[in-house]
Amino acid sequence: KELWMAHVTFGKYIGDLANTFLKRTDIVPDFISSHGHTVFHEPQNHMTLQLGHGASIAGTTGFPVICDFRSTDVALNGQGAPMIPIAENLLFSEYPLCLNIGGIVNVSARINDHYIAFDVSPANQVLNKLASLAGQAFDLDGLTAKKGILQPELIIALNKMEYFSAPYPKSLDNNWIMKEFYPIIKSFDYSPEDKLNTFCNFIAQRIVQELKSVCQNENTDFSGKRMLVTGGGAYNQYLMECISDMCSNELGIQVSIPPKQIIEFKEALLMALAGLLRIRNIPNMLHTVTGSSVDNIGGCIYQGTNHLI
Repeated sequence: KELWMAHVTFGKYIGDLANTFLKRTDIVPDFISSHGHTVFHEPQNHMTLQLGHGASIAGTTGFPVICDFRSTDVALNGQGAPMIPIAENLLFSEYPLCLNIGGIVNVSARINDHYIAFDVSPANQVLNKLASLAGQAFDLDGLTAKKGILQPELIIALNKMEYFSAPYPKSLDNNWIMKEFYPIIKSFDYSPEDKLNTFCNFIAQRIVQELKSVCQNENTDFSGKRMLVTGGGAYNQYLMECISDMCSNELGIQVSIPPKQIIEFKEALLMALAGLLRIRNIPNMLHTVTGSSVDNIGGCIYQGTNHLI
C-alpha cells in the first residue's frame, strides 16, 4: 500500500509541476510523455517499475499521458533499456557513437543498419556521493577529482564485479549500484579526492573496454568516428578529459560535446519521441539494443479530459 501511495502521490506531483510549466509557457500539449522515477529494474525477473502513476498525471493535468515504456520489452525477455538509440537514430544520425553520462553511463553504436547499446557503468550518482564526502553537492568541473591520485587497487577491485565481464545487451539497476557497487569504493581508505580521481578514470576505462568489445564482436572499427556526449557528466571537465584522451589514444574516436540544450534535454526529446511513436503504433524499443525477442511498442496510455489521442 505504501508503494502504491508513493506511485500515486508522485504522479500528482509530476502533474502539478506540468501544470505550472504549461501556465508559464502557454503551451497546449497533445500529450504528456512521462518516464517516472525507477525504483526497481530487474529484467532477469521480468520486473521494472517507475514511480509516477500516469493516471494521476492525466487526472491532474487533463492531458493524455503515456508512461511505463519499459515493461513490454522486459516481458519479451529484453533489458527494457536503453531507450535512447531510437532517438539517436532519428534525431542525431550524424553521430555513429553516442554516450550519455547521467546517474548511469550508457553507450550506443550504429553499425551498418542496426544499433547496439547498453549500460557501461555507474556514473554521476556515485560521483555525487563521493563529492559529498568532500562537503560538496557535486564535483564542479571535476576540480576535486583532478587534485586526487589514481589508485589502481580500487580499479582492479571494481573490475572484478561480474557485470563488467558480462556480454551486452545488459543494464544496471540503481539499487545494485548503491548496495553492491558503492560499498566496494567505500571499503577503501582513500581520500575523497583519490576516490573521485580513480572513479573518473574507471568510467573512462570501462567505456574504452566496452567499445573495444563491440569492435571485436561486430568486426568493425571506430577509428575516425565521432561520439556525441550528453548528460550532466559532460560538464565534468576532468571526467571528459579522461574519456576524450583514452578514446582518442586507444580507439581513434573524436569526442563531441554539443550545446547546453542538447546536453541537458536529449533525454527529454527521447521521451517525447517515444510517446509519439507509441500513439502511432511504431516500435520505440529495438530488440538489437535490449535483447528482447522482437522490436516492440512500449507505453501505457491514460486518456485526459481535455482531449483524446
